[in-house]
Amino acid sequence: MPGLEGARVLVTGGTSGIGAAVVAHLSARGARVALPDRDAQRGGAVAEGVAHAVDTLGGLDAVVLSAGVRHEARLSDTSDDAWDAALDSNLLEPYRYAVACLPWLRSAGGGSIVTVAAGSALWPEMELGAYSVAKRGLLALTRMLAVEAAPHGVRVNSVCPGDTAPDMADASGVAGAVAFFVSPFSASCSGAALLVDGGRRASQRGAQVAT
Repeated sequence: MPGLEGARVLVTGGTSGIGAAVVAHLSARGARVALPDRDAQRGGAVAEGVAHAVDTLGGLDAVVLSAGVRHEARLSDTSDDAWDAALDSNLLEPYRYAVACLPWLRSAGGGSIVTVAAGSALWPEMELGAYSVAKRGLLALTRMLAVEAAPHGVRVNSVCPGDTAPDMADASGVAGAVAFFVSPFSASCSGAALLVDGGRRASQRGAQVAT
C-alpha cells in the first residue's frame, strides 16, 4: 500500500496471530516495525519499552495495539481474577501503551493509533462475556483518545476482527484494514470502528431477513 514506505510503527502483540500478520503486512510494504519487549509489557514498564522502540526506529509515526487475551466464559461463570485478567490485557494494557506513545506522536506532528478490538465488541457473544465487555470498553477508549488526540493531529481508530482461523492465523484481511488506518489514505478517519469479518454478520442478517 502506498504511503507506508519508511513509516515507523510500533506493534504490540506482534509475535503471533493477528499481530504477526500485521507486522508481516506492514513490513512487506516498506514500513519499519518495532515490537516492544514482552517482559516490559508484563512488568508494567511500558514507558521504557516504548522509549526503547522509538529509539530503535528513530521516531514514531503509528502504533498498532493488537495485544490481547481471549477469555471464554459466560458472565455468570467469570471469576474476579478472570475479570481482572480480561480487563488488564484487553483494555488497560492498550490504554497504557496509547498514553505512553501519544507524546512521541505529538512531537512528530501527528500520526495514527490503531486498536484491535473484536466483532464481539459490536455484537456481544454469550460465551465471551468478560472479553466482549473489555473489547467494548476498548472501542470507548479508542473514541475518547480520538477526541483528546485530534488537536495534535493524531488519529485513533479501531479494527474489529470477526471469527478467524484457529490461533487467529488467517488474519490477512485484518492486517490490510490496519494498514489502511496507518496510511495517509485514512487521513479523514478518527474515532471509527471497522468490522472485518468477510461479510459473515451481514450474511447472517440477510438469511434471517430472507426467512
